[in-house]
Amino acid sequence: MTLAEYLDAMGILACNRNPYLPSLDDFGFAWGEMTALIDRKALFLSKFFRHRTVYLAPRVYFLLRQCRPRRPMPPDAASLYGILENSPPLETGEWKQLSLLDHTRYQKAFQFLLEQRYATALANGSVLNPNWSTLKYGTAEAWEACSVSPPPSRDPEEELRAILGRTLPEGEVARLPRGA
Repeated sequence: MTLAEYLDAMGILACNRNPYLPSLDDFGFAWGEMTALIDRKALFLSKFFRHRTVYLAPRVYFLLRQCRPRRPMPPDAASLYGILENSPPLETGEWKQLSLLDHTRYQKAFQFLLEQRYATALANGSVLNPNWSTLKYGTAEAWEACSVSPPPSRDPEEELRAILGRTLPEGEVARLPRGA
């Protein structure tokens, strides 16, 4: 099974090993497979689940978009978002430099944008080694413009529960649509 097939079937996968969710390593997927899907806009990187980096199937992203509204952006996050709206995809170092925010404020705003699905990885960045690279980030709207959008669901919460229930425990699935 390829990473794309796994995501289509299961909807979500973690970047790193953790007690809540299968990760890339658990199934023998490689970093290069994930970055290839990012380059094709065939997965959405987010931190919406327990503040951890996760990869979402496009269908799951669009279901979340239907049933889980994003929180309004605080000022620092809005400032970071504005940079992405007016730039090509940026690596985090470039983005931080343009923001003029100190490290703590930048990290908090960056985390918010990924948790609330305002920003995502749009492309692979600088290769650091065969198993790791930087990523280039852009707005969720830029990602949507390049990805294949499925038709809206008649019952997005139920469909989201059905997909994510294949991977996550029932209690975790139940809290996702309401944003707990």
